Amino acid sequence: MQQIFSRRNLRLFITIFVVTVLMFALGWFIFLRPSVTSLNKTAQTAGSSLQNITLTEFDANGKLLWEIQAKRATYREDRKIADVEDVKGKFYRDGEPLMEATGDKGTIDQASKAISLEGNIKAIAVQEKINMKADRMVWQSEQDLLKATGNIQIDKPEDKLTMTGKELTAKPSVNVYSMEKQVVVIAVEPPLEMKSEKVTWDAKSDRVFTDVPISVIQVKDKLQLTAKKGNWDIQKKEVTFTGDIKAKDPKLDVDLEAAQAVWNLEKKLVTLPVPFTGTSKSRGIVVKAQKGEAQVEKEQINLTGEVSASFSSSQGVVNADKVEWLIPTKMITANGNIVYQQPDKNLNVRGDRAVANLESQTVTVTGANVLSTLNP
Repeated sequence: MQQIFSRRNLRLFITIFVVTVLMFALGWFIFLRPSVTSLNKTAQTAGSSLQNITLTEFDANGKLLWEIQAKRATYREDRKIADVEDVKGKFYRDGEPLMEATGDKGTIDQASKAISLEGNIKAIAVQEKINMKADRMVWQSEQDLLKATGNIQIDKPEDKLTMTGKELTAKPSVNVYSMEKQVVVIAVEPPLEMKSEKVTWDAKSDRVFTDVPISVIQVKDKLQLTAKKGNWDIQKKEVTFTGDIKAKDPKLDVDLEAAQAVWNLEKKLVTLPVPFTGTSKSRGIVVKAQKGEAQVEKEQINLTGEVSASFSSSQGVVNADKVEWLIPTKMITANGNIVYQQPDKNLNVRGDRAVANLESQTVTVTGANVLSTLNP
């Protein structure tokens, strides 16, 4: 009897031990293991909360759309929305990584597959290595659309280019970023500052452009330019402006007006391929031509095609095929089909070449049959 009782006790002890181990393992699996949840197969109930969670979403082809890590997540069953805190996210397109982002908090909308982040947002576009900061960001994975608001800053260290503004609409898969409201673009080399109410940055093509009024200043030379539209080729270091262009060089006291201009930042050359007007109020000079160029470093303006230069001091006008204005020497040289007129003195002189000395206020006209020095 005693032997039977011992055997029974032994069996009971073994059974209790096995059940205890199984219950402990099941309890660890349910309550203590890290949570990895897919919103496609979530079994959460309204108001349920999870700690240190990873949420994922896949497209129709089974490729990863995004992966969100959060220290805390609360699920709202009625609206299919998860509220997350202390967020780290990775976003993909066709399975390829597009962007990584962090934020203080956010929401994941299961129905629209949109992810919103708020507070201290920092992100990086993986392909082009573009950094971004914002107050609020919304990523709509199915539309490949990123929107941000607040104090936005995006920069590309490789190009030494920074853009700030208040609203951003972007397509990260093609690296196109459109910024609106109080937009400022700053380049380090060459030192350049561009302002507009809307600017689009095509990072893959290294192009910054706008179809609304724009102002640009070259910080070093203080050369300023405004226009209705602008297109900046970053690699070529060349900006093309169109529509109601006004350029001002305060150092040289020269203003230019035209419908189109191309500004080569590296060569410090402004090319004017269409009719334009140049003015120097302090010198009392107005020049007009069909096309021309301004060499900022040489402080020289070249004009060609139906050139006209008028002088307020003498009321004289020189017409020519070509004019070279070398500003530091105070000399204007005209060549080809020269006609000098001074109506108040009933003066009309023709020749092949004319040189105007702004300091002595004289005009010398030369040619095959003429040599005249005119003193206003």
